[in-house]
Amino acid sequence: MKRQEIRVKVDGYTRVCLGAIAVLLTVLVVGLWAGDWRSPQPASAADSIMNAGDQRMAMVRSMEAQNAKLEQLIALLKDGKAKIMVVDEDGKVVSGGPQGGQQK
Repeated sequence: MKRQEIRVKVDGYTRVCLGAIAVLLTVLVVGLWAGDWRSPQPASAADSIMNAGDQRMAMVRSMEAQNAKLEQLIALLKDGKAKIMVVDEDGKVVSGGPQGGQQK
């Protein structure tokens, strides 16, 4: 059996197309190796948006608890069960003490 030699001639247009394909494949491989920086945000970022109603309800509950504590404090101050005294650095009562006025 005789060996035949086959020759393929490639014109300029085909060379340009093959070169462009090779460059694009190289860019694709490098991009996959380096990691895709255009990837979307993780799903956990969307969870915070979905739970916005729950977050607001938690804030409302916290504010209601603070309001209840403030009401208790106001009631103590109005009844006279709690008194406010201002004391200087030496420990002397400046105002609101047993003498009920300012001392110097």
